Amino acid sequence: MGDMLEFNDIYQEVKGSWNDGRLRFSKQNVVYKSNKTGKVDSIPAGELNLAQWRRVCLGHGIKLGTSTGHIYKYDGFRDTDFEKISEFFKVNYKVELSEKDLSVKGWNWGTAKFSGPLLSFDVNDNTAFEVPLSNVSQCATGKNEVTLEFHQNDDTEVSLMEVRFYVPPSQTDERQDPVEAFAQNVLSKADVIQATGDAVCIFKELQCLTPRGR
Repeated sequence: MGDMLEFNDIYQEVKGSWNDGRLRFSKQNVVYKSNKTGKVDSIPAGELNLAQWRRVCLGHGIKLGTSTGHIYKYDGFRDTDFEKISEFFKVNYKVELSEKDLSVKGWNWGTAKFSGPLLSFDVNDNTAFEVPLSNVSQCATGKNEVTLEFHQNDDTEVSLMEVRFYVPPSQTDERQDPVEAFAQNVLSKADVIQATGDAVCIFKELQCLTPRGR
């Protein structure tokens, strides 16, 4: 076991765009540099407290968590990389690289869980998908529904515009509105677009029917 592991052609998803780069594991830190943007992630080894190995669309991926609450995800590993990365983590980081299965059932009902900067949607205790809350630009509420809108990336051909979550009424705590609680969890970590400046026009009374035809 050497003092360093290095991998080329490792991908990081940024608002729907896959950026390739180089990932290096050393005794002191984890460093990833994007070939496209030049952005560098540097994670001190002493802050690592979570490491998961997952099967993803681009081969296998690693999800790393830190004691400061940050989450990093890198994809593009081969299945044969697991053993040497796992051993390196045990020896140098004292962290176990655990294998984590993702849900591929395709169900649209499950449990939404908030963990730091991520919203995960779990089906039978396996994650179906995760939403980085920093990608959220707006959060709107309705009756038993929360709508998340996302920042767009000009480098992608197809962008996710919004996701709607149905939030069933609470059966235990009638004092707390589950829809508002969900929205507040989102807004606490979201990068919400704020409108600034003076209004061009103000309508004090306006009849509006939405959705159209209802």
